[in-house]
Amino acid sequence: MKQRMACLLIGILMGAVLLGGNISQAAEIFLKAFPSANQFYLDEEPVQMEAYTINGSNYVRLRDIGEVVGFNVYWDNENRCVQVESDKPYTGQPSLPSTDLDAVRSEMVERINDVRMQHGAQFLRIDDRLMAAAQECADKHYTWHHDLEECEAVARSGYPYGFGINLTVFTLCPTDHVAEQAVENWVNSPGHFRTMTVSDGDSIGVGVARENGVTYCYMIVGRPGTYNPYGA
Repeated sequence: MKQRMACLLIGILMGAVLLGGNISQAAEIFLKAFPSANQFYLDEEPVQMEAYTINGSNYVRLRDIGEVVGFNVYWDNENRCVQVESDKPYTGQPSLPSTDLDAVRSEMVERINDVRMQHGAQFLRIDDRLMAAAQECADKHYTWHHDLEECEAVARSGYPYGFGINLTVFTLCPTDHVAEQAVENWVNSPGHFRTMTVSDGDSIGVGVARENGVTYCYMIVGRPGTYNPYGA
């Protein structure tokens, strides 16, 4: 029976210089790789992994192991090597230092205030409670609004009033362009723009999270003249 298999050309060139001569020999070694029929388990629970059997051994991608087990693996193009981060969850990308995300959040607040000033709205001061609530929401990786959870996050932060909230999600954006992209998305959406430039807002919190090439950005504008329906 003809079986599906992949032939991997290892291309190992073995040069052998014969004693007393100038002749070298090169040999090509072909290895046959078959899809593995073996079941893989993680902590006694079956997991799905693509694997191949080569010379009686199972081979799987390191990325796939990282995704299943829960550690990060990515290609470091600058240093031309594979990086493994055993203390980070799998994203397939370099982990951003917290200082990088802090810089993104600061820039986002600055850009939002720039937009507000251009449209006659007052400057928003940073509120640590709203910053915590916005980051909590961003870390949930929501791709649409979850009203109850968002209100509860603000209430847990200790902020006692109502608020306006924006969310935007996008991909393939370098870190140094995240703040610009988020604010641009909100400026170009009438509903989000109104929330960003609301006249009775006096404080702000923003949150940013990234995973698997996807960026999640939240903005919360404090509105002391309103109330949180899920507040304490």
